[in-house]
Amino acid sequence: MRHQRGRRVGALEPAYMVPTKSPIQPVVVEGGWTEPTREEVKLMEDVQNMEMHLSEVKALQIKKRPSILSKLATSQRALYNQPNVKRVLVYRNGGNPEEGTYAWGKTIAEILDSCTSRLGIQQPVQLLYTPDGEQITDWGKVERDMLLCVSTGEPFMSIKARKQKVEVRANYARVRKHQGPDATDIVLTPKRNPKVQIEASASLLALPAAENLSQ
Repeated sequence: MRHQRGRRVGALEPAYMVPTKSPIQPVVVEGGWTEPTREEVKLMEDVQNMEMHLSEVKALQIKKRPSILSKLATSQRALYNQPNVKRVLVYRNGGNPEEGTYAWGKTIAEILDSCTSRLGIQQPVQLLYTPDGEQITDWGKVERDMLLCVSTGEPFMSIKARKQKVEVRANYARVRKHQGPDATDIVLTPKRNPKVQIEASASLLALPAAENLSQ
């Protein structure tokens, strides 16, 4: 892994843009010295699969020790039986879950790093959400082969909300293109209610005479 990463970084090859048919992401940046090669990704998958397999074997070995497990509480037995390496299915925030990919890790931090490289995101992944929008911050809540939504810091967004956001931006650009940049300038003018009239009485606002003040 270090040799392959060193050769990729040393080459300093520029990235190139590939057009897509998706309105959410019309252009995808691929290649370049910052993106892992297919050989690196394949090797990382093999290493992670081996780590997960060894973790499961270790959990089975511990499970076969009744004399030791009988002295532990129920929560502790579940903790020891749980594999250290977990595999989850992740997809981009606002994207289609069917276009997700697998990521591995022993902690949430490792899952986030794996999501960044597996999904090819330029910015580091910072947040994990369930498909319902619940943020995951506890490693104990991460289950094997769980479906998760990843974000680089923005709040959770469903695929429907993402499409609506894209449509609003497209309409905004279309209006400015056909009607000019001033067409999107909104000016709010307060409107008076004709039924409500406030008239100040001159007698109430008038100051009392000086002789009245002296008395």
